Amino acid sequence: MNEKKLLTGIIAGGIAIAAGIGALIYFEHEDIELTRTEVADMRTKIDTSRKLIEGTGALEREVIVLREMTEYIKDVLPDTENVNNLVRTLQRFSEDSNVRIRGLKKKEIAKEKGAAFDHVAYTLTLEADSFELLDFLDMAESHERFIRVPRFKLTAAKRKQFEEDGFAAHRVQMDLETFVYEAPNASELVKIEGYDRKRDLLVGEINRRRMALAINDYDYRGARGRRDPWVDPRVPVAGDGESALTVQEQMDIVQDLVDRTQAAEAQWELTRTAENVIAEMVARADLEDMLASLEEDVRRIDAEASIRYVPSQRRLQLEVNDPLLELRRGLLNSEGGRGPSVEKLREVLEAMNRHLVAEEYDLMLEAYRLVDGQLSYVQNDPLRKPFVDELNRLEGLARTVMEFDEIQIEVGGVAILHGVPSAALVNGRSVGVGDLVGEELYIREIRTDEIEFVFRGVILARRF
Repeated sequence: MNEKKLLTGIIAGGIAIAAGIGALIYFEHEDIELTRTEVADMRTKIDTSRKLIEGTGALEREVIVLREMTEYIKDVLPDTENVNNLVRTLQRFSEDSNVRIRGLKKKEIAKEKGAAFDHVAYTLTLEADSFELLDFLDMAESHERFIRVPRFKLTAAKRKQFEEDGFAAHRVQMDLETFVYEAPNASELVKIEGYDRKRDLLVGEINRRRMALAINDYDYRGARGRRDPWVDPRVPVAGDGESALTVQEQMDIVQDLVDRTQAAEAQWELTRTAENVIAEMVARADLEDMLASLEEDVRRIDAEASIRYVPSQRRLQLEVNDPLLELRRGLLNSEGGRGPSVEKLREVLEAMNRHLVAEEYDLMLEAYRLVDGQLSYVQNDPLRKPFVDELNRLEGLARTVMEFDEIQIEVGGVAILHGVPSAALVNGRSVGVGDLVGEELYIREIRTDEIEFVFRGVILARRF
């Protein structure tokens, strides 16, 4: 009995011990799994922290570079005052480039949440030819504050308008945008240990970033003889005539005259605003030189009728002839009763002599008309009287030659024999040397191929 109880106790005790050991093993296993999970989490955190530590250096360097760029960005992007003055800036651009603004409307753009830039945009409608538009865009591109043109639409000028006005008025609609940079509050900036030392190590990168934002200078040089690509270059079939010059050559000639006329207008402004009498005299003398050369070329072009392309004719009138007339009127008014200067008289005299050598007598009279109404003021001036006398002499010579050319002279033949006075059949009657063949017209000499006449004291020949 006792043995049976002992055996039962031993078995029960073994079972209890086994159950306890099993429970202990189970709980230990749970602890092991939990510990493994904690180890995995710790390893993940370690990896994340290691990556953060590795990236902190690069992030810190980027933050330093961006902080150093802040002031430079503030210089490039407009501030609130610049944005408020943007309309006046665009107006100044239009005046300097001869663009005509027809409309300006501000575009409402919602600011993105958290954005460091405030977006400002306008829709601009204007009229201009191709090169005025390029000039306007060049000013916007090279402005000290950032301005961009994300899009524009161009409607080309009609041919009829171009021929009537002499210039192309393309209609352009464009969007202009800029940004206002709102720098963060300095109190919100995270402190970086050893900032100055680390910044000095990043000078190269900072300068590289600044150069990327720098405005590259470009000298826009205008049309330079190029054709407006939106203008039909063909000459109308029903024109006034043909020119020996091509359309492009006519356009180039007129463009050169326009450029020189604009330079003369700028010189006139220097004359008007001269600080003293000496400066005025020097500027006026230079202006007289410019005008004399320019007017001579214009007279020759008018005489040759070489500009037949209608748009070029219109430009010649509007941008050369009319401004030259105003310049001469301004010079005359500024001289008052003083009359033309010695420099002006000399320039006109030289021009008349050049026309004389080229046998351009009508152009001699055109040059003389530049001073004709002013010579009475200086005819008694000892210094200017010789020029006046010579100008009057050349004017009389040119007028005499032109009137001689209008006289009808028909030579039927000549008879030249040794020992016998020569004779000629002029206008149906026989005449000899010294005979009068018309009012103030005498025969001076008879040759085999021409007859020399004396007309109003001038010896002139008529070939046959």
